[in-house]
Amino acid sequence: MKIKLKDIIDLDYFISIDDALDSQEDIKTRTIKDRKIYNQCRNKALTEKGLLLEWLILRKKEFFKKNHKKTILLPGTVFSILYSWMCYIMAFSGCTFGLSLAYSFLAYHGNRPINVSIFIVLFVVLPVLLLVFSLILIVRKVLGGKKTGNLFSNSIIHTLISSLFFNVLPKILQKTRQAIFKKSFETLEYTLSLIRIKSREYKDLFFWPVFISASVFAFSFSAGALGGTFFRVIVSDMAFGWQSTLMASNAGVYDLVSFIALPWSWFVPKALAHPSLEQIEGSRIILKDGLSVLATHDLISWWPFICMGILFYAVIPRGVLIITGILAQKHVLHHFDFKRPRFKQLLIRMQSPVMDIDADKTRVGKAGYDKPDKDMKEKSSLGNRPDVSGQNVLLLASKSVYSDDTIQKIIKGIETHLFFNVKETLGINLDFDDDAETIQQINQKDVDHVILVHEVWQPPIRGLVHYITQVKAAMPEDKPLWILLTRDAGQADLLVDNTDINYDVWKKAIFKLENPYIVVKRFI
Repeated sequence: MKIKLKDIIDLDYFISIDDALDSQEDIKTRTIKDRKIYNQCRNKALTEKGLLLEWLILRKKEFFKKNHKKTILLPGTVFSILYSWMCYIMAFSGCTFGLSLAYSFLAYHGNRPINVSIFIVLFVVLPVLLLVFSLILIVRKVLGGKKTGNLFSNSIIHTLISSLFFNVLPKILQKTRQAIFKKSFETLEYTLSLIRIKSREYKDLFFWPVFISASVFAFSFSAGALGGTFFRVIVSDMAFGWQSTLMASNAGVYDLVSFIALPWSWFVPKALAHPSLEQIEGSRIILKDGLSVLATHDLISWWPFICMGILFYAVIPRGVLIITGILAQKHVLHHFDFKRPRFKQLLIRMQSPVMDIDADKTRVGKAGYDKPDKDMKEKSSLGNRPDVSGQNVLLLASKSVYSDDTIQKIIKGIETHLFFNVKETLGINLDFDDDAETIQQINQKDVDHVILVHEVWQPPIRGLVHYITQVKAAMPEDKPLWILLTRDAGQADLLVDNTDINYDVWKKAIFKLENPYIVVKRFI
């Protein structure tokens, strides 16, 4: 099953909705629904990605059924519309700008031929330099590693494009209240926040659309310049010449022109591929001699060379870059990591039977939600992949802050709502030097996740964030570190509300670490 960027955006949206649930009843209902979805698609989905996409399809059906009387667009559709408009506008503006610039530059009044050198620099050399810059971006993207992953944040052109169409344009739509977004402002706001806040987490996904749109503008500009040049040649009596204050020889210019024409000179007739030595000599402008000594057939010999230069050095390479960007985008989507904690938690919830769906509900008490019964556990049917519902966790908690009774309450909450098996609890002091031996034990433990418990009201100061990064650095790269936030350990209720301002501060602080395997979770 092929996945699209809008599918990942919608998947993130529905997961965010589920994560924001506070009511115990809503959480139980959500868990039962997820389990039912798993039972419906377990035989069709043979991979984790397939299971997530099947879950997404059913959640979309539920969403549209609930909002069948309203024309509400999902965030993925909103993004697709914005991106389509962006590409159309870039293509139109690039073509218009290139056409008008070439047409005006080729204005010929009969007393002074058009300077070929300036024209080639503007419409051939400059696009080649921008093309080289784009190739450097691609090479750095492929080989640069993590530090250069968010490349378009360091590119003025890409930053301008992304800001214009993912910030300015949506605000204009909100101000004008366009009919297509009239009932979808909530999802529009989510789409904007996703692009703005999670562009680092999904940097590979958002890089290529912006890269493609920039290439579309460059392609359209060069195509417009080529069209404008060709149209001018057809409807006007054009004259091209060259001049230089330097002691440039006719033979030297001929060698340069012949070298530039190599890409097409092997199949284009020599008379059209580039001016001959005699034509170059005959089109050289010398002010003291005037124009009367220049022959017409020499002055018009440049236009095929100019058009072919724009085609082969500007239009075709940009077209290749567009195709490359599209293929790279598909490659990134195909290899997108669905093992990130955000998606892994959904898979675990779906495959962890907290109650027997087919059982008589009258025989299932509230205790049935507290901890999965061993007799109810079922094996996953997703190929040879092990059942993710039995994943083990190592819990890190400050023994000076959390009492044994409080830790047991936290463990019960983890097993109930995160569906993890807490295998062991280690006491920490939140100081890396003091906890060095404890942290070294993480790699020795046979666990799938590590959860660090902390009070939400204590701000994530620089030292604490540094401690978290050191703990994660000591762990295997693909092993998630969860930061589970609770209320004051002395309170009976440890639940953290989704609207807690301290929770938002923590999310922003961890987000800046740019590590998708460090996740902030509130205690529910």
